[in-house]
Amino acid sequence: MLSSQFLAATASTSNNLFFYSLIFIFVAGIITTVITKWAKDKCLKFFNHFHVTLERTRGQVHWGNLRVFSSGLEMVFDQAYIDLRGHRKTSYLLYQTDIDAQLLTIFRYHHELTHEDQKRREQQVHRTFNPGAIRRMLRKIRNFVNTLRDAFGAALGAAVGQMQKMNPTSTLSTDSGQVTQIGQSLLDKFGNAYEPLLEQYIGQPVILEILDPANPNNVVNEFTGYLADYTQNYLAVFNANHGAGENIELPIPDMEQGETMPTPPPAPAAGAPPNPFPPPLHQEKGIAIYIDGARFKIQNQRKDSVVARHVTRLNEKPLALGITLPPNAIVEFPARDVRGSIITFEQAECFDIVAPRKFAIVHHAGVLIRRPTLAEDLSLGNLNISRK
Repeated sequence: MLSSQFLAATASTSNNLFFYSLIFIFVAGIITTVITKWAKDKCLKFFNHFHVTLERTRGQVHWGNLRVFSSGLEMVFDQAYIDLRGHRKTSYLLYQTDIDAQLLTIFRYHHELTHEDQKRREQQVHRTFNPGAIRRMLRKIRNFVNTLRDAFGAALGAAVGQMQKMNPTSTLSTDSGQVTQIGQSLLDKFGNAYEPLLEQYIGQPVILEILDPANPNNVVNEFTGYLADYTQNYLAVFNANHGAGENIELPIPDMEQGETMPTPPPAPAAGAPPNPFPPPLHQEKGIAIYIDGARFKIQNQRKDSVVARHVTRLNEKPLALGITLPPNAIVEFPARDVRGSIITFEQAECFDIVAPRKFAIVHHAGVLIRRPTLAEDLSLGNLNISRK
């Protein structure tokens, strides 16, 4: 009698464990899937729904309003245009594979934003460099989780292993690998990269080095600013004020067609000079213009960055552009749309920048921060942007 009651109780307990473990796996799987689909890189989120310029690894640029998704980016053009084949295009999509291989930098220039977006950007900069108590606490918690991520993962694996020994027939035991993977995925999404070397310079002046698109094996372009944030894949550098310098007017030849330029060769080897460009049609203060079939190509050959503000034709209202051109970047226009016009550029040195760590790195800082203890490593007390 007692034996049968014991067997019945054991069977009931096993059924309950099977039921609970099945619910755990199901719920954890749903949470992981939802978080993975909704999660966006926090550096890229800075520029979500802002007018930006996106530069690719060979120097080509795209501009428009950026939309950030968990699986890629969409650049919504300021105005839809019809290409040379008669196709009407309204946006440009970059999938994750394209981003990994081609994305070099994303620039945001304050003077090319709408009045509403300028206010949003100012609020974002203030909130980023002067976080409240809750934001500071959440960052400390996230840094703590990242510091001990491996320990949490090991503890989860040990707990699942112990469950296997106690209940060999449990679903939680038979699917231990899946449970461990789900737990690790949740830890990865909850936390992010934590690097004490960079953490101490959050809110401090740094110099961001980005590979030069004309010679990525040998040269870097340098951009100054304040380190806003970092993740495993990206760096974000902001400038409180975006100053403007001289204006440059580039006249566009009145022609719709020209010779097709040869396909650019592969990037030169390390230490070799950059691949030469053919002679330009015209050059104005380091900004060169070329004709490539039915398209004009404009390259910034200066050592500093410029912004294409607007294009003007005789007796027509200026058309706003808002295109940031760092050194050696190239922008293309259909010749029929800009021939005989004047494009006005503005010298600019300060931008908000997000760049993938694959091509960008912080090697220099503006000040020396000494933090001898772990408590100070996790502190964000130096976050401010009061210095100009």
